[in-house]
Amino acid sequence: MGGLTRRFLEKGRNRYVSMDDPDSQGCEFGVIYLEAGEEYSFVTEHEYLFCLCTGSVDLSWNGNTYSAARMDWITEEPVVLSVPAGTDIRILCSKGKAEINYACTENSRSFEARLICPGNLLSVSIADENRLDGKLKRIKRVFYDWDSHPDSCLFCGEIVNFPGCWACFPPHLHDEPEIYHYRFSPRQGYGFSEFGSEGRKVCDGDTMCI
Repeated sequence: MGGLTRRFLEKGRNRYVSMDDPDSQGCEFGVIYLEAGEEYSFVTEHEYLFCLCTGSVDLSWNGNTYSAARMDWITEEPVVLSVPAGTDIRILCSKGKAEINYACTENSRSFEARLICPGNLLSVSIADENRLDGKLKRIKRVFYDWDSHPDSCLFCGEIVNFPGCWACFPPHLHDEPEIYHYRFSPRQGYGFSEFGSEGRKVCDGDTMCI
């Protein structure tokens, strides 16, 4: 059974799923929320992945800097940064407001940090456009997988669902733990997440750990 986290964003680091949560199996997920001129910096104690959801930021890691902007998460691909433990991270919001999704997990392997920019994700596709009379149609964005990034212990991506459509083909099961973070546009939208015979309403900003 999955656990649902529902809360409002606060400035700084918002931890929605902790490594200590029984359902997480050693994974953490959260959102870093900043406003213009604010920054968040730390040295990673685990493997981390950062994904710009919205806003304009300057990403800095181990002497490298990259300015990223993403105004529309529906139509625009994200900027993604994958780093190992021991990486010096600095995130500065250059203007407006910014939300950066992050995930982390224990990983003793050392690897070179990877910056993945729009157009360079492992894959972007329209999935299942013709199945169930189009009710499975969705945009799949895979950042990377374990073949393209074998030293990583994370497998991350985005699914953009069309109104009234399924997020995936029910029912199915994965061996690895899964964390789903939901966004809706407009924000008053909602959906339902199914676990066996139980359905749970999910709203904008909710996070589900399976």
